[in-house]
Amino acid sequence: MNAPEWGRALIGCLAAIGAVAIQPINAYCVGSLVSKYFRSDKSAVKNKSNISALISVVIGALNFITSLLQHYNFAVMGERLTKRVRKKLQAKLMTYEMGWFDDDENTSAASCARLATEASIVRSLVGDRMSLLEQTFFGSVFAYALGLVLTWRITLVVID
Repeated sequence: MNAPEWGRALIGCLAAIGAVAIQPINAYCVGSLVSKYFRSDKSAVKNKSNISALISVVIGALNFITSLLQHYNFAVMGERLTKRVRKKLQAKLMTYEMGWFDDDENTSAASCARLATEASIVRSLVGDRMSLLEQTFFGSVFAYALGLVLTWRITLVVID
C-alpha cells in the first residue's frame, strides 16, 4: 500500500545511510584532533585545530540535513499510508449492515476510535520503525567497514 511513495522511500533511505555514515567519520575526526595536540610546533597545532573545527562544522551541517531529509520523508510516507488505510477501513465499515453498529463494541464512537488508533499504528511501523531499522543496519555495516579499513586487527577482535 505504500508503493506510490517509492521516491520518498529512496530519498529517506539514502538520507538515513548518510546520517549514520557521519557518526563514525565524526568519531575518527575527533580522535585525530586529539593526536594533533601532541605536536611540538604550536602554529601547526593551531592550524590543524582550525581545520578540524571547520570539518566538525561541516559534519554537523551534513548531519542536520541528512537527518531532516530522513525523518521528513519517512513521516510523509507514514502519513500518506495512514490516510489510505483509514479510507479503506471507512469504506469497509460502510458496507456493514445497520445491525452490526448496534453492538456496544461497534458503535460509531468505537469505530472512529479504531480508525484513529489502528491506522496510526501502521504509520508508526513505517515512519519510525523502518527508519530505525535502516539506521541500525547501515550504521553497524559502515562502522565495521571503516574500522576494518583503519585498524583491521582491533576491529576483528571487537567483532569476535
